[in-house]
Amino acid sequence: MRRPIGLVVVLCGALAAAQAPSPEVTKYLQAATTLYENLEYTKALAQLRKARTKAKSPDDEARCAVLEGIVLADMGKDEQATAAFTEAFGLDPDLKLPVAVAPKINALAERVRDQVKKTLAPTLAAQRAAEEKRQADERARAEAERADAERRKAEALATAQREDEERRLALLPPPAVAKAAAPVRGWAWLPGAVGLVAGGVATFCFAEAGGRHAALLRADASVTTTEAQALRDSGRSLAMLGSVFTGLSVAGLGAALVMFLVGAPPAPTSVSLFASPSGGGVSVSGAFEWPGGVR
Repeated sequence: MRRPIGLVVVLCGALAAAQAPSPEVTKYLQAATTLYENLEYTKALAQLRKARTKAKSPDDEARCAVLEGIVLADMGKDEQATAAFTEAFGLDPDLKLPVAVAPKINALAERVRDQVKKTLAPTLAAQRAAEEKRQADERARAEAERADAERRKAEALATAQREDEERRLALLPPPAVAKAAAPVRGWAWLPGAVGLVAGGVATFCFAEAGGRHAALLRADASVTTTEAQALRDSGRSLAMLGSVFTGLSVAGLGAALVMFLVGAPPAPTSVSLFASPSGGGVSVSGAFEWPGGVR
């Protein structure tokens, strides 16, 4: 029974090349070939029919069909031979003739092969494209796996290096605490300068506040309520700033005096200034050496 060309198209390609010839089919094909060479065509066709019943792959079927086409062509049955060649080359367009044949039979077979290749060209192109895509996908997947493996390796190496560095640092002795060597007296000018600047700013603020207060007292009927309120509020703000800078000035000058008196302490000393709307102050902590050796 002939297979339709549509099924032949589906079966051709990778499946035909993937399976090895069946030993049973090979046995019948060898017998049919011997009978064909002895011109016993009918017996050869009988062996081919038996071979077809044992066929287990498209490759087996293609081998049976091409030899059947040769036998039929030698019997002068060109139409049936053409059908057999069509089936064989539909399964494997590059299948070679298994025996030496007359030029007439070879020409018939090649015409059928060419026609089948033209018919199968779109399918074969699609199969090649699919195979190329599959190979490209496999390469991309392998590249992604390789990149991921390298990333994990780099992360593991970085982790190991970080752990080694942490262990190395843990074995190091603690760093020595450096004590201040510079005498406190040498820095007494700094808070003194801050105190003087703050005193100047306080003086300016009080003067401006007094000016606004005087302007408010001199205000006549031409000054609006809004303008009077603005003079009052700005005067209060300036007076408050004057108080703050006054406290900062006192704290700075006091810190300068303390730092000058304590001289160079034998231990680290800290000096801090603080100011608030109601005043300011200075805080000094540490060990000090006063004139006369008293601590």
